[in-house]
Amino acid sequence: AVVSTQSTGTDVVINLSGKSIGQPGFWVKSLKKTIYDSRIDTTKKLATAIERSESPPKVFISASAVGAYSLDPDKVYTEADVPVESGKETFFTDLCRDWEASSTLPEGCPTRVVNPRFGVVLAHDTDPLKLLLKLAITGSSVVGSGKQPFPWIHMKDAVQAVHTCIEDESVQGPVNLVAPQIVDNKQFTHALANACLAGVQKVNLPEFLVRLMYGTERADCILLDSPKVAPQKLLDLGFQFQYEDVDSAMRDIVEAECKEGGVLNMYMRKKKG
Repeated sequence: AVVSTQSTGTDVVINLSGKSIGQPGFWVKSLKKTIYDSRIDTTKKLATAIERSESPPKVFISASAVGAYSLDPDKVYTEADVPVESGKETFFTDLCRDWEASSTLPEGCPTRVVNPRFGVVLAHDTDPLKLLLKLAITGSSVVGSGKQPFPWIHMKDAVQAVHTCIEDESVQGPVNLVAPQIVDNKQFTHALANACLAGVQKVNLPEFLVRLMYGTERADCILLDSPKVAPQKLLDLGFQFQYEDVDSAMRDIVEAECKEGGVLNMYMRKKKG
């Protein structure tokens, strides 16, 4: 998105730009730079354009992620918490910190800034979930210990939550876009398997293999650990989640995927007889 300094009548700017972090591979220096620059540089350009605009938008929605928070297994993070304690920084926490900071507008600018901190957005038409749905036919695997938190939100709820952030003028700053149900990787894996009428592998995917596939740094702060996060601001606003639990979310996603035909649809029809 580009906002011209001459633009008029623009009510909302939504910035979701950024190189995907979901594809396999090590976080080598060049990839980390691409991930970083694709978020921070674009956001800075948009913020500068808004600042210079003769008729700036009413609201600037600029994405972030729950990766902003520390990996403390005993804490459930809300927007009121300091995202990361000193000494616990990672590439991901630094990325989110700078991502949000780059959306900051100067005092006196009338544009309201909101930073949705997205959890894993569950949608059937994304490449990672399409792969998981295909693998589920042969049996899903719990990753590592399976005890690591899995902060998630259904795509439909994510879209509606962003709409709420746009419409409610009281909302500003970080907003956790996660479902109210806190689950771990094991619970998510079983919800996926149950929705597909399939089983779960008896042996978990070993941590060393995850690190071998993704690299230690990437695996340890995304796949083998994540923060526990609550959508406190949304709950305080009375936001109604359509999918509050991961089981109903995965059933909806599997149903949507089956409507497109393909291998999963054939498998499900066979299982249902």
